[in-house]
Amino acid sequence: PIVSYYEIGTALTANHGHTAFMGVYGMLAVGIALFCLRYLIPQKHWTDRPAKFSFWALNIGLFWMSIATLFPLGVAQLYQSVKVGYFDARSLKFLTTKTNILIEWARLPGDLLFIIGIFPIIYLAWIAVRYKTAHPTAPGQLPSLYTEISESHEET
Repeated sequence: PIVSYYEIGTALTANHGHTAFMGVYGMLAVGIALFCLRYLIPQKHWTDRPAKFSFWALNIGLFWMSIATLFPLGVAQLYQSVKVGYFDARSLKFLTTKTNILIEWARLPGDLLFIIGIFPIIYLAWIAVRYKTAHPTAPGQLPSLYTEISESHEET
């Protein structure tokens, strides 16, 4: 579409890139890390609170960054690009207007929340290293991660 000609290189591109990359690969990495950490940390030392806090902080921080800053700035750049020209929308003169600077500063709470959301995962990794136990490798000796439901329960 023709809008892509005017949109490429604006904050909308960064918005898409940040949310897509972190939303797919970042959250996948966090999920796999938490799955592994849950197995490594002994039951008596595990708590769900850091994982829950990290999940919400990372997602809300990413959402805030996307909605509060990159999307409005990208829409403003797209409008300026269509109205005046692509060069003007990417110029320092346009990017340093008071409104755009305010939008950039509005990103700070989301970025801080996102950064804070990393610390619970680091804490859980530290707990895993601190209380690591030797796990057996023979199939019959491994602790169950899931409960298997038997087929003996007949539906009536």
